[in-house]
Amino acid sequence: MWKKCSTHYPMAAMSDKKYEEKYSWEDIKFTIGFEDKNGSPIDAETKKFKFIYKDEAGCCCEVSYDGKTRKNCVFRDGVLYGIFNSGTFRYGLLSVERHYWIEDADFDDGKWDYGDVYKTNIIIK
Repeated sequence: MWKKCSTHYPMAAMSDKKYEEKYSWEDIKFTIGFEDKNGSPIDAETKKFKFIYKDEAGCCCEVSYDGKTRKNCVFRDGVLYGIFNSGTFRYGLLSVERHYWIEDADFDDGKWDYGDVYKTNIIIK
């Protein structure tokens, strides 16, 4: 039951788009979408996830939803938006560590954790 996330502009995978430069003093808003292994959309309103974005200075920001509380994201008009407030990052290329989980009684904690890590196309100036 593997699922993947497609994070849309401005957070595409490096190979998908050229670099997008943002200043550390800018607010940044981006869309997040989820797909199953066949590329079919998954309901972004209910998908549990935790993404940790990090710049080259080591500054981090968590964008997440645990089923109850959203952190640095909002779901509005059928779209999930990730939000970075100005001053969140200092400089360099942003990378993202993406965590997902689904209910699975085979594991001690009752959930199957999985994810990935990749570099985005955003450079903080």
